[in-house]
Amino acid sequence: DIVPKAYLCYYGFVAPHMESLQLCTKNLRKGYEVGMSTGDPLIAIYISLILFKLAMFSGENLHALLKDLDYYLEVMNRFHHKLLLPYLLCYRETILTLIGQSDGSKDNTASSPDVVPVEAGRQQIMFINRALQSFWCGHSQRCHYYSKKALDTGGHYNKTFMLWIGALNSFRGIKNKNGTGSQFLKVKDTFKDAIAALRSAAELSRWNFQNKVYLLEAEMFSFERQEVEARASYAAAITSSSSSRFVHEQGLSCELAGLHYIRLGESETALNFLQRAKDCYQRWGSQMKVESIDRQMEKVITASLMAPT
Repeated sequence: DIVPKAYLCYYGFVAPHMESLQLCTKNLRKGYEVGMSTGDPLIAIYISLILFKLAMFSGENLHALLKDLDYYLEVMNRFHHKLLLPYLLCYRETILTLIGQSDGSKDNTASSPDVVPVEAGRQQIMFINRALQSFWCGHSQRCHYYSKKALDTGGHYNKTFMLWIGALNSFRGIKNKNGTGSQFLKVKDTFKDAIAALRSAAELSRWNFQNKVYLLEAEMFSFERQEVEARASYAAAITSSSSSRFVHEQGLSCELAGLHYIRLGESETALNFLQRAKDCYQRWGSQMKVESIDRQMEKVITASLMAPT
């Protein structure tokens, strides 16, 4: 049946450049159901791979995603389709890491006895997942490595997203005080490539990309000590992320705004933004990020109490 393949081709590869990611994932789920109901489980399982990538990009609730993914794995085992199992297990590991049930430090898919390795095909998905895990966990050097690898193997949409991840990570890496951030010294070149790609993407879909443009601009303004512009861009990134229902990126925008205000010594404002970030991460289902924000807030409060009056 051509219908599930049409869902896959359009909502998996074309629509993400123009339509909202939420619409894409909704229709990919329909495509999965059509594939299963018409006796084409292989195409349905392939649809699920694209579905979970876009669902994570759009910030769907992680616990609901994990439940869905485990169901799809059960279906895969029922039909004895092991070929694509390593791919779904990569996404599962990322979801568990973001929830806080795995540290994301090793690739558990390689040791699964039921996995049929497809090393060449796995590379792209593995690099994307490793980049996502290390970015959200705050591992700058690891994110730098995997986002670069993902850029070399990914399609156009993946490359745009990885450029954004890589540029944000470069701002984080350049702030390292222990001498390990030397590979991020070309942060302005990284920003230039990423912002050009994102502005171009936003012309086709403001819904999917405009918030990312605002946040990247905010980080550059903050980096260059252009405080007025940075405040406005962080606010725009938060509002745009909320409008597009990207709760995880709304949380990220609030978190980075909070860190900006910490640098300015505005503790009360910083705590307000960090609390908003925590609320977003709770809605996303990432206990790992909630605990990270708690630690950052504790540091701000402790520093405020120790500051001379």
